Amino acid sequence: MLPLALDAVLALLLVLSLALGFKLHSALRRLRNDNTDFDRLIGALDGATDRARSVLEGLKGTAGAAGERLSGDVGQAQRLLDDLRFVCERGERLADRLAAQIESGRGSPPPVRAPAAARRPPVAPPADLEHTLRTLR
Repeated sequence: MLPLALDAVLALLLVLSLALGFKLHSALRRLRNDNTDFDRLIGALDGATDRARSVLEGLKGTAGAAGERLSGDVGQAQRLLDDLRFVCERGERLADRLAAQIESGRGSPPPVRAPAAARRPPVAPPADLEHTLRTLR
């Protein structure tokens, strides 16, 4: 009887080891499949990283160009501001001189005007500010 009991225990252990073997085989198959999915995921992540890197390089180039353009615009705006200040100062001095002449003219007789033929026709103002500023300097 003992040999039969030992054979039964051995058969039971063999069946259990066979079941564990199948379970281990299916776990290894899932691990292999997961590893393949993981490789695909890593590949997709690598591709996304490369695309992001190229987009960042494009953004750097665009930002650099915009910075240069903005720097040029700021320089031009500063030049225009200087020109406008100059024109305003000239206008204020002219207004002060005119006011002084008007004040001094109130106490004296009106000035003698030249005949109409001798007067010069008024000069038409230049069309653009830049030309006017150049002629004033």
